[in-house]
Amino acid sequence: MIEKLRSQKVAVVGMGKNNQKLAEFLRKNRIAFDPIQDWKNADELIGKLDHYDVIFRTPGLPYLSQAIQQAKSAGVEISSQTKLFFELCPAPIIGITGTKGKGTTSSLIAKILQAAGKKTWLGGNIGTDPFEFLDDIDPSGIVVLELSSFQLQDLDQSPTIAVVLSVTPDHLNHHQSFEEYMQAKSNILSHQSPSEFAVLHSTLPDWFKQSGAGKKIWIEPAEVRDYERKLLGEHNLDNIDAAKKVAEILNIDESVIRKTVAEFEPLPHRLNPLRQVNGIAYIDDAFSTNVDPTIAAINSMTAPFVLIVGGHDKGLDFTKVGSAILASENLKGLVVIGEVTDKILVASQGFKGKILTGAQNMTEILDQAKSLAQPGDAILFSPGTSSFDMFKNEFDRGQQFVDLVNKSS
Repeated sequence: MIEKLRSQKVAVVGMGKNNQKLAEFLRKNRIAFDPIQDWKNADELIGKLDHYDVIFRTPGLPYLSQAIQQAKSAGVEISSQTKLFFELCPAPIIGITGTKGKGTTSSLIAKILQAAGKKTWLGGNIGTDPFEFLDDIDPSGIVVLELSSFQLQDLDQSPTIAVVLSVTPDHLNHHQSFEEYMQAKSNILSHQSPSEFAVLHSTLPDWFKQSGAGKKIWIEPAEVRDYERKLLGEHNLDNIDAAKKVAEILNIDESVIRKTVAEFEPLPHRLNPLRQVNGIAYIDDAFSTNVDPTIAAINSMTAPFVLIVGGHDKGLDFTKVGSAILASENLKGLVVIGEVTDKILVASQGFKGKILTGAQNMTEILDQAKSLAQPGDAILFSPGTSSFDMFKNEFDRGQQFVDLVNKSS
């Protein structure tokens, strides 16, 4: 593969976070390439990719965009950082996808494997870029990869063990439909052989469950209900059981699984209790970028709380969030932010608590939330959508929330 690339005309399309380590790898292996960057929308690339032999597509450039499909029709090989890693990785890969819970499940699987004495590498949004550790991988070890729909859409290999958590509408500003989003996710299974395994959520559609030839195993959250855990919320039982099922495939003793789960800390920005200030608890769920984790977060709260919700409008339906708000016995106040404010206000019509809107930055958002809370309450930051209207991304909004909470006195 390396030798073949050296003789081809190569482009790396998009030089952001997802392709930086790939570019370093190509340079280190004396593979010349043209960096293509600084476009504002995919249509600007139409016709500019057709003369290459291979292009490495950034996940942010839709696979079904006209620029990519036209290049493919012209005979260009469409690759990506993820596809190349699968081709070069010498060890078995455990791949995890789903709409939410990928990071927690990937991290927990890696912790269990490490506790069992297995050489383990964790890659993806939650771990290290896989090209940082590619040269260090021992074939006797295991790679754990968190995989998004963007990365899976044109994948032509599947992991040895595939994990698919629940899949609900998301990224509909990138994918043309929910069906396309689901089809992209299904690639994690579709190339499996009968000797490989798929750990699947029971709510996946039948056609999805039947994809690929891997042996199917079902996530059963009731099996881990008695596990000691620091992970809040019923939804985390799915993540814990998915990790347990993977560990069982690899013949890891249940005592190791239980101990690791009990010690596992919530990941940053994922329903993570921060601290108490003046009797008010602050909970950081800034990585809630669609409605389902916000609903799960609302349902996990056992004390009176104020919810901070809202952000960028990426086409999500907030009807179910509104229903969860109205059904919650503990929710006493709402701070609604961002472009989706009106949608959330309509969805939560009839809410008996106080509602504040109009905050323009994190300081104003927190000040509004504090004004609705009193000692014994919690403030839950669970936006339920992306954040590009007010913040750079979910990392930025999460860090701003954490920093301000830590400065509070």
